[in-house]
Amino acid sequence: MPDLHPTVAEYLKGHRTAVLATNRKAGAPQQTLIAYHFDGNDIAISVRGFSQKAKNLLRRPDASLAVIDGQRQLIVSGIITVIEDPDEVLRVNKERMRQISTRNESDEDLAARLRNEQRVVLLLSPERVYPQTMA
Repeated sequence: MPDLHPTVAEYLKGHRTAVLATNRKAGAPQQTLIAYHFDGNDIAISVRGFSQKAKNLLRRPDASLAVIDGQRQLIVSGIITVIEDPDEVLRVNKERMRQISTRNESDEDLAARLRNEQRVVLLLSPERVYPQTMA
């Protein structure tokens, strides 16, 4: 991961929605509005494992994320790791995704929902950002 300028890290931490761009099987881009959590190192995104974006990333893990705020935007690109292990998906959702969620659910309800929705977690490790500063 590149050393992120403090203004870039602050911008990522201060937002929670972005547009995720992945590559379809035939090569065309697919863009999806997502919610994310940035912990200072990587970006976590919870999605359904059978979604097209998850399928795209299992086949080709490079992606980009556009975090847009009015006229300001930050583009983050890198490689995504797809976490499929149910225990790890639950752990990441409890530790990170709950911080951006509007749901108020017990650990048991969260675990049941993640199983029922066949959730996975996408972890984007930033390799490139543009612009390099948000000043």
